[in-house]
Amino acid sequence: MRVVVVGAGLAGLFTASELIEAGIEDVVVVDKEHESGGVIRTVRRDGFSLEAAAGTLMLPHPHLSPILDRLGAGVVKVEPSASLRYVFTRDRLVPLPSTPKALLAPIVSVGSKLRALAEPLVRASPGSEDESLDHFCRRRFGDGMGRMLAWLAASGVFAGDPELLSARSAFPTLTTLESEAGSVVRGGMRRRRSRPAGMTRPSAHLPVGGMGALAQAGASFLGDRFRGGFDIASVIHDGSGWRVEGPETIRADHVVLAVRPQAAAALVDPALGAVLARAVSAPVVVVGLGGPFHRLPLPPGFGVLAGPDSGTASLGVLFESSYAPARAPRGQGLAKVIAGGARRPELVDWDDARIIEIIRSEVGQILGTDVDPSFIEIVRHHAGIPQYEIGHGAWLAELDGLLGDRPGLHLTGWGYRGVGVALLASDAVASANRIANHRHV
Repeated sequence: MRVVVVGAGLAGLFTASELIEAGIEDVVVVDKEHESGGVIRTVRRDGFSLEAAAGTLMLPHPHLSPILDRLGAGVVKVEPSASLRYVFTRDRLVPLPSTPKALLAPIVSVGSKLRALAEPLVRASPGSEDESLDHFCRRRFGDGMGRMLAWLAASGVFAGDPELLSARSAFPTLTTLESEAGSVVRGGMRRRRSRPAGMTRPSAHLPVGGMGALAQAGASFLGDRFRGGFDIASVIHDGSGWRVEGPETIRADHVVLAVRPQAAAALVDPALGAVLARAVSAPVVVVGLGGPFHRLPLPPGFGVLAGPDSGTASLGVLFESSYAPARAPRGQGLAKVIAGGARRPELVDWDDARIIEIIRSEVGQILGTDVDPSFIEIVRHHAGIPQYEIGHGAWLAELDGLLGDRPGLHLTGWGYRGVGVALLASDAVASANRIANHRHV
């Protein structure tokens, strides 16, 4: 059995490694770029290391941890202070401890806190409606706290709009807790009590050498199974299997499209392509700011998310050098700003000077002091972050129906069932299992 994986981002690399682990040796990974990684890359300049996309891994994880071990990718824990997070609201930087004391933080009014504490008493929804994240959180926790929670969750994970994101698709754990226990709080407490004694809770880790090194480890694991510089023109079913057309034709029994849906749409037949092309994404800009501590005074902690009343184009700021000191030269700080997203998509098309001006101003506003960075790096993600908006679940079901008529074709990646690195690993395992099980049918 031959399997061709199209796309050498983390989704494709993880899927290929799982296929090989399942005993499928004839695996080929192709990508139009000469190097692996996709949007994942580490920008190194002047002693700074800026992660252009994801920069941390939540470990241990039942699927991601074994893959990392197989690839030989080393990891280290972040600094202990990373457990401290902040919210920028009402022109203040408010710390949020990683304990129940976070409920006491002044991010909403006292009345809103009291209403949120009544969440276990709120009647559960029948569960048939695909409601927005904003509506779900307001229904469960009240308008004040619900708006805040929905905004922070949407910004921190999707750079998205909570009024458009589907609660069920974007944050399935929340809706599952309600359906299981009738309450998010009760469901969370029930799961916590059922956790095996001594079980290690996942925490943030850093790949040794950066995320770029993780992608390189994936390519090294594949060896000559990875073929970069292979620009795919089409993926065609010819009755006896699949043809991957590019600089040459590769025949395959199974093809895994591990690229974003919009890119996959251009490769497949028109009927499937039309559905894939309906995928939604939000462009973002990543800006790295670095410099001596007195010119960029970062507090301890992981970072800050901007609240719904902030009015900033910056969605959040990660204090890179606070939780990962090796990412900046000794005596200097590095901040990573994520800006734009679903609410400010136009930012990605601004020129460098305009982006730098607003980001410097907003970071200074958030930190409460002027900042004067000596290092500035701008990374534009025009294709952006997938948005699991209302109707996303129905879209996935429609895709599954179409794939049922195209045996041997598979879709994976962050456009479908999860944008986090750990979720990419889980989807890779599921994809590899489907293909491996096909051998025994």
